[in-house]
Amino acid sequence: MSASEVPHPGGPPPPSPYEALEELLRVVLGLTDSLVFEFDAEGRYLSAWTPSDSLLVLPRDAFLGRHISEVMDPQTAALTLESIQRVLARGQPDRFEYSVEVEGGRRWFSADAMQVPLRPGVAFLVRDITRQKTLELSLVQADRLAALGTLAAGVAHEVNNPLGYISSNLNFIEEGLAEFRQALAGEPGLARLARTLEECAEALAEARQGTTRIHNVVGDLKTFARGEDTGPEEEWADVRRALEMSIKMAMPELRHRARVVWQPAEAPRVRGSESRLGQVFLNLLLNAAQAIPEGAPGENTVEAHLKAEDGKVVVEIRDTGHGIPPENLKRIFEPFFTTRPVGEGTGLGLAICHSLIIAMREKLTVESTVGQGTCFRVVLPTT
Repeated sequence: MSASEVPHPGGPPPPSPYEALEELLRVVLGLTDSLVFEFDAEGRYLSAWTPSDSLLVLPRDAFLGRHISEVMDPQTAALTLESIQRVLARGQPDRFEYSVEVEGGRRWFSADAMQVPLRPGVAFLVRDITRQKTLELSLVQADRLAALGTLAAGVAHEVNNPLGYISSNLNFIEEGLAEFRQALAGEPGLARLARTLEECAEALAEARQGTTRIHNVVGDLKTFARGEDTGPEEEWADVRRALEMSIKMAMPELRHRARVVWQPAEAPRVRGSESRLGQVFLNLLLNAAQAIPEGAPGENTVEAHLKAEDGKVVVEIRDTGHGIPPENLKRIFEPFFTTRPVGEGTGLGLAICHSLIIAMREKLTVESTVGQGTCFRVVLPTT
């Protein structure tokens, strides 16, 4: 033993290799604002490495050895247990997001899970993504407002058309009622009165259809524009309804550019936000519309396909537009990347679609050929 290795008499013993590695891990985690937890197969905390207790629900020493359901809220505990089961069953990493109340308020976290070699446990690297989540929600709202602005003129057209024939039909009914009152004065007019009453009934039916159409358009607009406080894991979404709503809202942009091919199909519900799925589909449909020039709707198509396959729900949005060059195909999901002229696009639509899909543990892919068109594919797990 060299002199440098001899401990000072009465001093603390040198740290063990395990303690040295643990201290190094704490330093690294402190630099990254990350946490590491290890669970057994049943969901009990085996160990934890944290730079401090400020991002924990309970102090570290208070939850070691306890089951996660005794520490975290039921939803977060369920997500963690499901992730542990998936990792152990498949032997592959897993990821999910959650939010909890800690010291200083509610924080958002991203958890990456991986099986621990030579041990029966699963380790989680947990990162604080509160800032990212706050920015993401701000971008989602900004994109929602931008999309609403794009649709404003079309929605006004959709509302004004039924209002026009409602007004015309109400005038006709008013004149018919006046004729009805006049015919009551003498029997010879009864036959003509019967025809007038029948026409009045038809006019009333058309007016009723018009008001229903207005109600549906405004309802769809309100659904799309409504902000959400709940996370994407807290509800079950009807994919067909979300897609149909998006097609109706995008129709004013689509009808002057292409024929819309949509054959409704039944599909199981998926875990996620129906409103957010609607926003994804609407952005993809608007993107398809903007890839096709106006003036030749009979020569172009935008197709929406919905199907269930291999325990998943698949939605495809295809267009016959100008396509995306290979050098741009790798960047289309980057925020603020756009090939449109200045003032005609924010570059946020596809980036937010991708972010929303990833947050719901779903998948968004794209295939495109220049001059032939593009296909976006959304894969939604049913469990």
